Amino acid sequence: MILQKTIFLFLSIAFLSSCLKKEKPVPAPTPGDIETTQIEIGYPYKYQVYYDCNTNSVVKTNAKYDWDLSFECSPTGFHILLNTAKGIFVANQGVIPFSTNLSSNGQTWLWDNPNGRLDSTGIGDWRNTNNVYIIDRQYYENGSHAGYKKIIFTQVDNQSYTFKYADLDGANEVTYTIQKNNNLNYIHFNFDNGGQTLDLEPNKNEWDLLFTNHYEKFDNLPLPFVLTQCLSNTYNQVVCAEDTNALFHSIELADTIQYTFTSFRDEIGYDWKIRNSADNSFTIDANKSFIVKSTEGFFFKIRFIDFYNNQGVKGYPKFEIQKL
Repeated sequence: MILQKTIFLFLSIAFLSSCLKKEKPVPAPTPGDIETTQIEIGYPYKYQVYYDCNTNSVVKTNAKYDWDLSFECSPTGFHILLNTAKGIFVANQGVIPFSTNLSSNGQTWLWDNPNGRLDSTGIGDWRNTNNVYIIDRQYYENGSHAGYKKIIFTQVDNQSYTFKYADLDGANEVTYTIQKNNNLNYIHFNFDNGGQTLDLEPNKNEWDLLFTNHYEKFDNLPLPFVLTQCLSNTYNQVVCAEDTNALFHSIELADTIQYTFTSFRDEIGYDWKIRNSADNSFTIDANKSFIVKSTEGFFFKIRFIDFYNNQGVKGYPKFEIQKL
């Protein structure tokens, strides 16, 4: 009897196995075509251009002069960033009466870390401090100085920020509330005209790279220098890696496990171009390629091929891009 049951079980398993379909291996994704794109920052580097790798398209553009500060929009967010494209600085005055008449002279100026780390911003963690700050707004497009503001940040919750600002002598005092927008990484603000909330960024899921002026700090200079750069949407999980082996055409999807990806905003940065100090012209570093993991989780390889438009004007980065 036991033998008959054993034979029956064996035959049943064999029959069932013959009926099951064998699993087919999932084919590797087919690489996309190599496409060429040129971004119009323009000279003298006026625009900030948001770009999406997946559609190979510009999503949104604004002038770098449009804003002064940007405010983190996540429900728990509290970070406030400076407009590095304009080279804005901040000076922390500590806990003083907001009515204090302040001067811009002799200040210790601070700035956001160029790599985008939120633990290294110029304003820092302002919560529960009552610190007063001076903002150096730098320059308008016409070359005139935009002036200074003193500011104190008084409140943040999952929906909004409240702050107070004025001229350094206390004139033109304004109390302002700015609403968070959870569709964005940051909402932007301009001090002019009594304060303006600006919806400049695209939806945080719709862009990967930002072409813009941005800080770079050199060891031999006391303050950071503003350079034309390519930044990544690291606040929405875009990461990048660099290849310096001139292997753009041979890079494949399987190679991505060999790269060290970072969440630094300036991993692509500025040094894909080489400046000639004699005439301030630029050539492209032909050895460099970049791998980008997009907001959608796809990998792309990028190689810059030019910094000039057809009329020979700089400020027009051109690159090849291919989905891996």
